[in-house]
Amino acid sequence: MSYPKIQFFLYLFFILIVSSIPGKSVPPVLALTWDKLLHVIEYFFLGILGYRAYEHRYKYITIIISMFGIFFGCMDEIWQSFIPGRNPSYYDAIADGIGVILGVITIRMIKKQSK
Repeated sequence: MSYPKIQFFLYLFFILIVSSIPGKSVPPVLALTWDKLLHVIEYFFLGILGYRAYEHRYKYITIIISMFGIFFGCMDEIWQSFIPGRNPSYYDAIADGIGVILGVITIRMIKKQSK
């Protein structure tokens, strides 16, 4: 397994670990209005790592990683419904989707400009 793939899977695992923290254990600073921005940033990096891990394997990697990120974000929100003190949110899932799409588009543009 290549290093970018390891980074990608470790980051997926990291997201699930953070999502598993009970609601009362989350620092109050993170629970403020910056929540949606944090979701966008979190999934922005997921998009970048996913693109890097699989860019040479699939022809439509932009679409594949975007769809995977949106799916993973939705599953992450469902997972949170089982964690005490955490609640799933459609808005969080939308922020996750926006983040992964922005990440994939950004890394794709950077890669195109460097060629």
